[in-house]
Amino acid sequence: MARLEPLGSRELDAEAGAAFGRQPQVRALDAHGHPVPGARITFRGNGVRLTGEAAVTVTADRGGIATAPVLQPGEHPGRFTLTATVPGGRGPAVDFTVTVRPSPYRLELWDQDHEGHEDPQRPPLSLPLKAGPDSLLSELPSVRVTRNGRPAAGLRIAVAVLTAVKGEKQVPALDGPFFRNEDEAEHDWPVRSLLLPPTDADGRITLPPLHTGPRPGSYMLRLTTPSENDPAAPSGNVLDIPLTVTPPPATGPRIS
Repeated sequence: MARLEPLGSRELDAEAGAAFGRQPQVRALDAHGHPVPGARITFRGNGVRLTGEAAVTVTADRGGIATAPVLQPGEHPGRFTLTATVPGGRGPAVDFTVTVRPSPYRLELWDQDHEGHEDPQRPPLSLPLKAGPDSLLSELPSVRVTRNGRPAAGLRIAVAVLTAVKGEKQVPALDGPFFRNEDEAEHDWPVRSLLLPPTDADGRITLPPLHTGPRPGSYMLRLTTPSENDPAAPSGNVLDIPLTVTPPPATGPRIS
């Protein structure tokens, strides 16, 4: 065998804990460029594992093609290397670059998705949330954040009050429902975007009380997880909770 030829791209990527979309392949060739059936090829991972092993040796098929076993990216993001070579590491080799991306956070309404875990003192959650003008919603739903099916503890989620979401563009509310800025005790002013306290050990956080304000209308509470690269910036992982501030009841017909 004179050389190894990679088949397809030498770049692979997957989310941490997820499966790769394809298995790396190489073709074993002799000095004349002919396939070498039955060639023994070793795939060795650095930072990735193959069916639980760091290195696996396979046999090329009749076309000289050797296919790596299923790759397991692991839980840690980063860039790693997978090398195809002859057993023993001497001779031709092909390197594949393996990128493991952080898996996204998952935001879910715990009260709604896990009825068996609801507080018996609280009524069942109904969406959209509804309240009249100048009301206080003191028992908003709990939100749970997970990653790879496990609770994301200590994560700070941002919440914003929106009037509309147009495609990827969100329209912040300039009036209407608001929170109280409890982090600034001396300046207890209304705010419509807020960074919540860290999630607990179960990845849960309960939204703070919300004041509806005097203006009826349809609004959206958008919860966003922080960006991986900049914790102060939002990511694309969002959960929208619709909110309707209902008009005040009619006072009855006027008699002139």
